[in-house]
Amino acid sequence: MVNWTEKLKSDPTSWLLESNSLTRYRTMTDLLNSSESNSELIKTKAELLKSKQVIDLVKETKDWMSIAPTRNNDPKISYFKLRMLADFGIKYTDLDLSETIKKATQHTINDMFAVRGQIPERLKKGEKFEKPDLTADVWHISPCNSPIITYGLYGLGLRNELVNKAIEQLKNRWADSKGWFCDFFFVKSQFKKLQIGCPIAGLIALDVFSLIPELKESEYSRFAFEPIKFHKEYGKTLYYFGRSKKFWTYKYPYVWYNALYLADVLTRFDFLKNEPVVKELIDWIINSQSDDGRFKPTSVFMNYKGWDFSNKKEPSPWITFLCCRILKQYFG
Repeated sequence: MVNWTEKLKSDPTSWLLESNSLTRYRTMTDLLNSSESNSELIKTKAELLKSKQVIDLVKETKDWMSIAPTRNNDPKISYFKLRMLADFGIKYTDLDLSETIKKATQHTINDMFAVRGQIPERLKKGEKFEKPDLTADVWHISPCNSPIITYGLYGLGLRNELVNKAIEQLKNRWADSKGWFCDFFFVKSQFKKLQIGCPIAGLIALDVFSLIPELKESEYSRFAFEPIKFHKEYGKTLYYFGRSKKFWTYKYPYVWYNALYLADVLTRFDFLKNEPVVKELIDWIINSQSDDGRFKPTSVFMNYKGWDFSNKKEPSPWITFLCCRILKQYFG
């Protein structure tokens, strides 16, 4: 069996351990498999929880969708910040997230967590576009939004009836390769023609399923992968999602459909190890490293200026950690 470190030109682990508390903590838990009782790990977790960046992120999540997003890939949306905290290995009991959790679970539709905003509708002939009231108390569920909330809550360690029901509903909505489709008017025609689900919806569903042992290698995960496989074979834009330069980018947080997010999720599944799209992603990562086995962000969100993953001039410990974890997930 190939060791994942053999795929790196140089092992960056020591460099990761000397970086910030966030990367050091996740390196210890995910790359080095440190025990929770490890004194150095406990110390690092304490430093992480005192980090101003993390504390500010927690505070920002309390402004839970006070206005409806005008676009789905806005990194300022509160549920993206919630999932970041889950990615960082933080639990809801570590910091004061009670207000955020209460707001995040307050609105449900068909047992799934809802997001603020109106479902877009095609204008009828003669109608003029009117800007929607972004503060209106209108909520909906969507396959590329609602599961992110589920991922964040479950990843933070929340286990209650609301979260369990949301997972069950997500599972039931991926009982075939069409999966849970938004059916918005601007993608209806292509859906009617292709009869395949949306790749971002499948990716986010897989993100959730990867956390749950009984769903990880299930038929629901296999169905959620089908739109991603189809997109690769289709070779062109699918429901506005392409595979151009914007796709092949090292960018965090995982706000939208890109290669790093795809690689991180797909390599968690054993049944996908031999899929061409996964091998393609692994080759991309191996071929993108510097001589010292490090990785630079190739695109950044200016909202996260000050975080190491938002500086394109220097190698990023966090991005490097993610790439190392992807290689470890794939090669074992």
